[in-house]
Amino acid sequence: MGCSGVDVPVVPEGEPVSYAEHLEPLVIARCLSCHTAEEPEARLVLEAGTGFGQMVGRASTQMPETMIVAPGDVEGSYLWRKLIHDVEIGRGMPRTIVGSIELPDDELELYRRWIEGGALP
Repeated sequence: MGCSGVDVPVVPEGEPVSYAEHLEPLVIARCLSCHTAEEPEARLVLEAGTGFGQMVGRASTQMPETMIVAPGDVEGSYLWRKLIHDVEIGRGMPRTIVGSIELPDDELELYRRWIEGGALP
């Protein structure tokens, strides 16, 4: 699917954001072209049912001192830094054949809320 347009779920303020319900469809739509079991970029498999365990509380391969997702710590999460294109190593995400793209604000906000809220499954 690559980086085609996706429907970003609306999660009312105060309601927790969960990976399975709210983010996994976005991850599959935007990230699966590079993060499959056959050829996992950065050794990260984001196929259905695997992404949460692959990211939360695990060290980044590009910056091992940084967790991919550090629950409750947005700025300390490598995923967040990749999504906002603020990384010293590697490139911003998601990528397309023409380079990195920036996610819409509502999608970024969902990731931010998920990480801040403890990165719920």
